[in-house]
Amino acid sequence: MRLTSATAPFTDDAPTIQLATASKDPGPRPDGSRTPPRHRRGGARPGHWRPDIEGLRALAVGAVIAAHIGFFHSEGGFVGVDVFFVISGFLITSLLLRELDKTDTISLTGFYARRAVRLLPAASIVLAATLAAAWLWLPRTRLESIAIDAAAAALNVVNLRLAREGTDYLNADAAPSPLQHFWSLAVEEQFYLLWPLMLLAIAMAARPLWGGHFASAGHLARRRTAAVAVVLVCIGAASFFLSATRSGPDPIWSYFGIHTRAWELAAGAVVAIAAGRLKRLPSWAAAPLSWAGLVLVVASVFLIDERTTFPGTAAVLPVAGTALVIAAGCAPHRFGATMLLGLAPAQYVGKISYGLYLWHWPLVMIGPAMLGIAEPRLRDYLVLMAAAFLLAVATFHLVENPIRMRRALVQVPSRALAMGGGLIAAALALSILASLQPMPTASNEEATDITAGDATVWELLEESSDVDTVPANLTPPLAEARLDQPVLYDDGCVVERHDLAVPEHCWYGDPDGGKTVVLFGDSHAAQWFPAVDQIAEASGWRLLVMTKAACSVPDVREYDPKILREYTECPEWKDGVYDLLDEIEPDAVVAATFDRKEVLADDPDQAWIDGWVDSVERLQESAGEVYYLADNPDLGHDVPECLAANPEDASSCVGDLAESVIEPERRQAVLEAVAETGAHVVDPVPWICDVDGGTCPGIVGNLLVYRDSNHLTATFIAALALQLAAAVPLEPASSQ
Repeated sequence: MRLTSATAPFTDDAPTIQLATASKDPGPRPDGSRTPPRHRRGGARPGHWRPDIEGLRALAVGAVIAAHIGFFHSEGGFVGVDVFFVISGFLITSLLLRELDKTDTISLTGFYARRAVRLLPAASIVLAATLAAAWLWLPRTRLESIAIDAAAAALNVVNLRLAREGTDYLNADAAPSPLQHFWSLAVEEQFYLLWPLMLLAIAMAARPLWGGHFASAGHLARRRTAAVAVVLVCIGAASFFLSATRSGPDPIWSYFGIHTRAWELAAGAVVAIAAGRLKRLPSWAAAPLSWAGLVLVVASVFLIDERTTFPGTAAVLPVAGTALVIAAGCAPHRFGATMLLGLAPAQYVGKISYGLYLWHWPLVMIGPAMLGIAEPRLRDYLVLMAAAFLLAVATFHLVENPIRMRRALVQVPSRALAMGGGLIAAALALSILASLQPMPTASNEEATDITAGDATVWELLEESSDVDTVPANLTPPLAEARLDQPVLYDDGCVVERHDLAVPEHCWYGDPDGGKTVVLFGDSHAAQWFPAVDQIAEASGWRLLVMTKAACSVPDVREYDPKILREYTECPEWKDGVYDLLDEIEPDAVVAATFDRKEVLADDPDQAWIDGWVDSVERLQESAGEVYYLADNPDLGHDVPECLAANPEDASSCVGDLAESVIEPERRQAVLEAVAETGAHVVDPVPWICDVDGGTCPGIVGNLLVYRDSNHLTATFIAALALQLAAAVPLEPASSQ
């Protein structure tokens, strides 16, 4: 389920889509004739009720919700965001162009005041309610991050934050934010920040170019509209090119960024510009066009899924479908898609859909915890969505409509802007307050203090599964657990997914060492750096780190759910690493990989086994000794979050060893196959789990073992240096 797909679909200025604003008739002349209104262009802009657009809103928000709750085969429901972008581009551009036609200018204060009155009250209530719910029901370890999301949402930059966080490999195991659905509102607001300014600039340039003393108002308006169309086409073409070419290599930024979404808003804007011509479509053509558009939108929900490169070219399907429905609706016709989209239930859902959108995602993410449901099912989500519907109804009738219809705000833009600024300031204040909330503690008792390389960790392992309370001297503290990582990340020695460069600066250990050991693999190799570095430095060896995010050591084809495609950069990068190893001829290589990978093969398990053998044999061509460091258990739940939620019952966060070892039969087969190559096999499970008791504790002494569900903390790894030194003996270089 793509959890990053929702939108803020309602940025028009009225409770209905009432767009008629033709110039008033100035009345009869003294001679009885009538003066035509100044460049009457009402027919060129949408000026009638559009139930088809209201119905499209209902369809779009319904598709998004269906995808988020896992409603049958609706994985592609995230395309609702694209429907909303086209609608918003059409409506806002129509409003701005009508204002230009009527006044030859655009009131920026009026425009942004309407945005504030329309969007901020409901959004602010949802932000405040979500922060409160997160404080009450979510693990305290998540509150600071959610508070930052709230601040970013209030400032309309949450899409940039989500893009940056989404590309951070350390956050791969983090749960989605209950506020990440604000990303599309941020995209729209960023577009609206620039689009009125561009239209105003075009209008100002048009006057001296085409508005001479003898030029008619109609001539100026036509030239100005043509200029706007040219700018839109250029923006749309550039954005579509970026969407088509960057969505594959850079899926996170492409999904959240305005640079790959602007063409969707531009598509709606182009329809707004062409509305005057589109209204002359014959009804026999308009009706089937509207049905064709609706079919494209509905089909995209079922044809597009999580593995589709998106937005890319795939977004053409919902965007073109939405544009067709809106374009066809500019012309009067019968028996079109409005027969369905105009039904009363769809009209009402469309009317309240802004609030429905705002409320649904926090309930999806926090609702199960509120109800005490560990593993929610579809029926549970349906109950939560019923609650979201009721909240949306209340928000519409008690907040949205009363505020945006209040004359004191509508007629005085400065008051509306002041209200908007106050709401943003209040949201920021609540975010700061939430981020300062302390982590809950069970007692002031301290556990046995364990230092790096201390054998005590081994001695305390057996009794650690029975620890009841989180110790006051827990290291690292729960609030800092996710940051307890090797320095490799700050040094740029864990190569990002799309980077093919082989770093040659990642030398550690003893810089003057006479021998070289290489740490090779993905983040599950990088996590062992604190212990390997200790051993190398103590033994007088140089340590070279070659690690890449999510890049498996075994020679296999793998699908990466983060980039939604085959991870082709991994084998390319490893080829460069092998070339470097051939050059330096290391004395030893320590290789490790996360075992939970999706292998693209007819027999994935056998391909994984064979891939390990092939890679180990390739390493043996360059290195003196090869050590296969098997993977650690994956507890299946975020340990710091669990401990924060259960500070007086730490034993509830203990993992079951039998359930935590990933693919145990395949793992054993790899151990045996690699051993047959002559490489050294190291199994760290007995250092981390109580093998006899069959448990994997989250706390040993005063040390936090895991920083998420499967990565060990750097502090705990450092304490395992003695165990690792016995398994990977680096003979002191001075004795050679």
